[in-house]
Amino acid sequence: MKEYLDLCLKGEKTIPERQVILEGKLRDLEHKIQEIEESIHYIHWKQNFYEEVLSGKTKYYSNLIYTDDDSTN
Repeated sequence: MKEYLDLCLKGEKTIPERQVILEGKLRDLEHKIQEIEESIHYIHWKQNFYEEVLSGKTKYYSNLIYTDDDSTN
């Protein structure tokens, strides 16, 4: 954003360059928002899974570790 500020100080003639910078920044931020939304969705899903396990609705499983019930130890 320092480059953007430097261009602002040069006046109106730099508006096209500033637009390009802002468009790139906007794309970056939109990508970050998408990543955050995906992370939030996963956390909600995982919290729901844990609630179902704790309530007995779902049997616990893990793709990361073997449990006592795994037959492939």
